Order: sequence, then C-alpha cells, then structure tokens
Amino acid sequence: MSELIPISETATFDLIMRQADILAGSTIIPTAYRRKAPDIVAAGLAGRAYGWDVMTSMRQFHVIEGSASLRPESMLGLVRQAGHSVTLETTETYAEATGKRADTGDEHVATFTMEDAEAANLADKRNWKQYQEAMLTWRAVSKLCRVLFPDVVLGAGYVPEELGAEVTHTGEVIGIEPEEEISEDVIPISEAKHLILDAVGGNTEEAKDIWDLEFGDSKKILRIDVLKLIEELQSVIL
Repeated sequence: MSELIPISETATFDLIMRQADILAGSTIIPTAYRRKAPDIVAAGLAGRAYGWDVMTSMRQFHVIEGSASLRPESMLGLVRQAGHSVTLETTETYAEATGKRADTGDEHVATFTMEDAEAANLADKRNWKQYQEAMLTWRAVSKLCRVLFPDVVLGAGYVPEELGAEVTHTGEVIGIEPEEEISEDVIPISEAKHLILDAVGGNTEEAKDIWDLEFGDSKKILRIDVLKLIEELQSVIL
C-alpha cells in the first residue's frame, strides 16, 4: 500500500484558493461566506490549526470586526479532544462550566447567569427567550475556554455572538452585516477603530474612550467623520 505524501504549504494554499473560487458560488455554505472567496480562504487557512478542512472551517470559524471566533460546540469539542475535562451544570437562569486540564490538573469554574445576560442586553433577543438554557451554557463554555484552555482555542476564545453576530441556539451565525451594504462613504467599523488606535499611538484605553465618546454604538459611520476626528487628534498631539 502506498503511503500518503504530505503536500507543500504552497500546494495547500493553491488548493484552498481553488476550493474557495468554487464554493463562493454555492448555496449550501454558510450565508456569511457566500460570494466571498477571500473570506473562505482565510477561514480555510485558520482552520488548519485545528485540523479542519475548508467546509468544516466555514461552519465553525468566523471573523467578526477583525476578531476570530468559534462556535461554542467547536470549543467544547476541541477541549475534550485534547484530553481535558469539562462538566456542565445548567438551569433556566444559570450555567456553570467546570474545567480541569489533563496536563497540569489546573481547574477553573466559569458561570453565566440571566443577570449577566440582562446586563449585556441579551435577554430580550429572540434566541435567548426561546433557548435560554442553551445560550447560557455556551457563554459559560466560552468564558471557561478563554481562561483555562487558551492553548486549545488558539486566540479564538469568543463565540460569534460576543462579537456582535446574530446566532442560533447552537451558535451558528445567521446575521453578519453584508459587505455589499458598505458604501464608499461608510467606513467599516474595524477599519475606523484601527485608524483611531493608530492616531493615539496605540493607546487602547484612550482609543476606546474616544470611540465611546464620538461614536458609541453607531452601526454606520461616515469615513469623512473619522478622518476629521483623526485630524483633530493629530493637531492636539502636535
């Protein structure tokens, strides 16, 4: 029996590129990736770190406003696949995730309650009303993974909902603002935040304060407004 010969990084990239070109026109891939071949390539490359093929990566991995996220079921599966232990205790108003590492024996308990959901303005969302226990569970799982298993989730320790996406009770993304809605006059939120961060010399706290003061929770921001703000910031620095 012949042995499988590993393909080179270049060949792998070329293969993902070809797959993305075909899959971008498919109607059976997640909506967030349709007609977006570059995003499919990015997901495919990111998924390799978890041992996933392109199709699996699209179902489990999403980048929202420049931040990586994983479906909560995937987080839990990766942690258990690595040999670590996670036990869950849930009610209609409370979820507790207890984790123990197989290598060090370290333990941690993460909780998420309906009080937390209300504080985060989640409680009135349809999926939270219909699947309260499941939504609480997945938030507790993501909190646990960020603290105890960062080496397993590899920097993608947030579920898509925590980054602003609309999701189902299983964590599947169903609502990311489509790229087509962004006109030349409107700047993507992630780009605007990076410009402001650069304008204040990388001071994240100052950049956050400026963002909250100037734009708050605005979903649509004009590029000209951001550029004017940057000019003002630069003139103050000078």
